[in-house]
Amino acid sequence: MIEGGRRCIDDGGMETKGSHRPLIVLVLSLFLREDSALGQAIESPWHARCGQIVAVIAKTWESPAGGMICLHRGQRGWEVHQEWTPVTVGRAGLGLGVGLHAATLKGPEKREGDKRAPAGIFPLEFAFGTKDFSPATFLYRRTTRDDFWVDDVRSNFYNQWVRINDPGIKPDWSSAETLRRADGIYDYAIVVGHNRLRVIPGRGSAIFMHAWYGPGVPTIGCTAMEKSRVKSLIEWLELDRHPVLIQGPEELIPVLELPEEVRTILRGG
Repeated sequence: MIEGGRRCIDDGGMETKGSHRPLIVLVLSLFLREDSALGQAIESPWHARCGQIVAVIAKTWESPAGGMICLHRGQRGWEVHQEWTPVTVGRAGLGLGVGLHAATLKGPEKREGDKRAPAGIFPLEFAFGTKDFSPATFLYRRTTRDDFWVDDVRSNFYNQWVRINDPGIKPDWSSAETLRRADGIYDYAIVVGHNRLRVIPGRGSAIFMHAWYGPGVPTIGCTAMEKSRVKSLIEWLELDRHPVLIQGPEELIPVLELPEEVRTILRGG
């Protein structure tokens, strides 16, 4: 919903399974509108509606770190919003994920628990965190101790946010990521729409952009950076501009479906 010109998801109004709907349905209902990049993905190229790009590029498939650059589409076409800054990805590097890119691309495949971050093109869905925060143009949900992201491939809630005390929910998972963490990495975080539009069990779950433990320290599958940069990224993102994450090794960028001016900018990084 929208309150006072700020977009947010109400902490207490989450619908769940049974007579309720899980979070993925609620969130996707916000994106599967006639004018949304996620909803148009089947019928038109993602870049037909996208106005913001966050690009992360690593040297090789096995690289645990890379650089991030932010682009926006202005009156003169695609321009740099934020210059290259260091980030880390999975401890085992990168693997092709499930997103807005073609399913025929070549490379190692992202799987659950492989410690690879997903490579490809993905919607940036919404943000969450432990902090009280109200970005003006992007969805944000403050977490509670009851919030988890299910990573059990056998669960009906696989790759979904759940709140365990929601009415009607019947937990069927054996493992899930705690979203309200005390270590600070989820103080501010962004949900990457990997394996989310059509969830494929085993292809990877709980993929976020979040704070790192320190410069150069890799993750087990997410994209990490200095905490203040995550917060700044959330403040910059605009839901109505259908932002995406483009992520992969250098060799993948030339074969992705990108506007030529975007490809030119990324080649210069």
